[in-house]
Amino acid sequence: MKIIVSPNSYKESLSSIDAANIIISVLKKHLNNSQFIDLPIADGGDGSFDVFSKYVNGITITKKTLSPTGEKINSKYLLFDNGKAAFIELSDSSGLKLVKKDFRNPLMYNSYSTGEIILSAIKKGVKKIILALGGSATVDGGIGILSALGVKFLNKDGNVLKRKNFINEISKIEYEKNLFSNIEFTLLTDVKNKLLGKNGASYVFSKQKGATKLQMDELENGLLNLSNITKQKIKVNPEMIVGGGSAGGIAAFLKVFLNAKIYSGTDFFFKIMNFEKHINNANILITGEGNLDFQTLQGKAPFEVAKKGKKKGLLTIALVASVDSNAYYELNKFFDIIIPFRKKSTKYSIQNAKKLIKEESKRLAEIIDLSEKII
Repeated sequence: MKIIVSPNSYKESLSSIDAANIIISVLKKHLNNSQFIDLPIADGGDGSFDVFSKYVNGITITKKTLSPTGEKINSKYLLFDNGKAAFIELSDSSGLKLVKKDFRNPLMYNSYSTGEIILSAIKKGVKKIILALGGSATVDGGIGILSALGVKFLNKDGNVLKRKNFINEISKIEYEKNLFSNIEFTLLTDVKNKLLGKNGASYVFSKQKGATKLQMDELENGLLNLSNITKQKIKVNPEMIVGGGSAGGIAAFLKVFLNAKIYSGTDFFFKIMNFEKHINNANILITGEGNLDFQTLQGKAPFEVAKKGKKKGLLTIALVASVDSNAYYELNKFFDIIIPFRKKSTKYSIQNAKKLIKEESKRLAEIIDLSEKII
């Protein structure tokens, strides 16, 4: 029996690489005659750098920068393709994982540090930058990144704005036409949400970044302000860009200012993993992440993995910390079996993820073993 193990990361607790290793090590003890294929995946969110580095050879470059809260950190990126390209994970420099829960407030932070990382790679001579957008702590429309790259955002008095998140104060934008036109930018995202509205960057994603309802309204107005000024300046509508709401609107405005291409993170990783080839002649496909819900169905890695599995007729299984009961009906169209961790608090699940995934992998092994005997 051929079993593919392809989990995504378990947010704030376990990387996809570690999760795959644990699942396989447990299953091997109980399913002696099975062949296991280790294929951890990412979709542009947390852990994308490590997964990319697993499949693509390159040189890791470390750069000192600041976290969203201003603490000194070492961030990294991967030079590959003989130094012509760089892979950067936004969450490594502007990520929610870098901000303690009590300090999460997207009105306070911008993405400037990620801009510094991009600039560092450009100075090393790269001509292609792949930026994984998931896991951001910010809802700044990319003004931090763009400021680091030389775009000037001015207030009504003509002063250059430099405070953390100033999207509501912008009155004018100054920038060099054809900014970095010699660089190819690719943005990896796991969502298709547009910039504004009830399904946009603020109202869907800012709550998990610490925003209150009033702050969501303020962030929405700020993104609208930035969009209106951008439309006047460039004659392009950021609000119509599919996926533009990713990473607090970063995707929309990097596409407008840098001519960046927005690409499905999961599809990108499927290609570099040669996923289709590996799942041929497989019997079982195991995936998972922290939570399955309606957002999962918008293009998250486990959903895309499950779709591939169903298309090939594989038994498709998800190991997850939790599942939204309201989404169960739709999820069951793609997952044959969903195994959530036994009822635990989110805090407990994060702190004990390794232990819990071992326990559920053992339960999964028993289910697979029993199904084999029945068949």
